[in-house]
This record gives sequence, structure tokens and C-alpha cells, in this order.
Amino acid sequence: MPINTNLCENKFVKHKNKTIMLQATSIYTQGNGEKWNKKEMFDIMIEISKTSLKILGRDLFNQITKK
Repeated sequence: MPINTNLCENKFVKHKNKTIMLQATSIYTQGNGEKWNKKEMFDIMIEISKTSLKILGRDLFNQITKK
């Protein structure tokens, strides 16, 4: 899996008659052991938070509109 990439969205794979959900961990590193710049880390965490909220909103919408 790629590093320094937002991987918050789960992937669904169909196999025969089953659907399998795959979850990946987002790993961020500078590769040099240094501390992160606060602004840079804040921007990364905001992006991840927005992705998580988008997914939650989509799932809630699907639940309340399902017939």
C-alpha cells in the first residue's frame, strides 16, 4: 500500500456470492525521523477527517433513504 496517502475509504470486492470489505491503514511518514511541521500535519488530519465524515454521511443517507 502507498504511504503518505489517505486510504480511509474502504474497498469492496465481490467474490462469487460474497462481498468482502477491505480496510487499509493510512501511514504517513517523512522518512527521516524528524517531527512533522504542525501546519502540514494539520492539513493531513483535516483531509482524513473530511473523508471520514463524507463516508459517514453517505452511509447514513443510504440507511435513511433505503426502502
